[in-house]
Amino acid sequence: MKKIALNILLLILISANTYALSQDAQVSLLTQDTGDEMYAYFGHTAIRIKDDSLHIDQVYNYGTFNFNTPNFYIKFIHGDLDYCLSIDDFDYFVYFSAETKRTIHEQILNLTYDEKVKLINLLETCYTTSARYYRYDFLKNNCATKIRDIIEDATDNRINFDNSGFSGQTFRQLLKPFISKNYWADLGINLATGMETDKAASPSDYMFLPVYIHDFLENSEFAQPSYILLDASVKKESTFNFSYLSPWIIALLLIALSFLSKTRKIVLYTVSIVFTLLGLLLLFLSVYSLHLAISDNLNVLWTLPAILMIVFRKRNSHDYLKLAYLIIIVLFISLQNIIPQAISFTFIPWMLLLIVIILLDIKAINRMVFRKE
Repeated sequence: MKKIALNILLLILISANTYALSQDAQVSLLTQDTGDEMYAYFGHTAIRIKDDSLHIDQVYNYGTFNFNTPNFYIKFIHGDLDYCLSIDDFDYFVYFSAETKRTIHEQILNLTYDEKVKLINLLETCYTTSARYYRYDFLKNNCATKIRDIIEDATDNRINFDNSGFSGQTFRQLLKPFISKNYWADLGINLATGMETDKAASPSDYMFLPVYIHDFLENSEFAQPSYILLDASVKKESTFNFSYLSPWIIALLLIALSFLSKTRKIVLYTVSIVFTLLGLLLLFLSVYSLHLAISDNLNVLWTLPAILMIVFRKRNSHDYLKLAYLIIIVLFISLQNIIPQAISFTFIPWMLLLIVIILLDIKAINRMVFRKE
């Protein structure tokens, strides 16, 4: 009730064209560190409005969505799930960050009084109108880019994130440090994302990741030095990341089993079915989804043809199709400077596995390797 009353008060002040904030009001950027859950891998950012004279201390957050939305997962995959702006009490924001063990960094923005008033007007108008909802896009329209845009609007581009000086990296390269904590997340994201993620990011595009908004402001005159508002991250000892070893163990074990007569067919069919289904999934996502990040996905070219290993396994006249599949995989690796979509190191054990089972299923090579059969 307290938050509702404060929002009504702000709306009344705004509509009456009177000052919505006192001269001592503070506007700051809150940046949450990354977390262990998938949704928290990339960090988070929000705006804090603090005005002691009006007893206001609340956080504006563009990263809210409703799990109860009908057909939630279908909408999320299709890319027509709406996110929205929400308002939280500052104490609750800190409590939730502590519970999820995510450190908060705060930067007080150096805004003029008029810019503060304009910012609160923009936020409250957005919150109370249909503009509160927006079509989420991972690369171009997310909780961080909305913060970027509203700061630029409130300052009439005095704060312009295009002047950040960030350059030289693609979206995929920018994502790499955030997904490298877990092999399977790294693999999944690199498999699912297509050519759009290999385009060079503009200086403003860097802001789709909250840390770059923080770093831009930290190295500018637009904000006071960042300080840790809440130190909640768990201190982790530097240990070997087994998740990046596990795929090699699995792939090499399957390769070894491929050379045994009793298990060769099992490995062949299992691997072929898995990659056929994976290729179909990637093709479906590439065509069906509205998300730019997963459109035009060339990973379909080296996964989906695994169906050839099933359909044409017993047909000598079609060995050239398997050879063509082998060539596709080899070219995909060797022509990385030409192909407009980068491969990830996470693909290598599976590509190696595919190369071996393709070779072993070509009749001429099969006879040389398994002469006793």
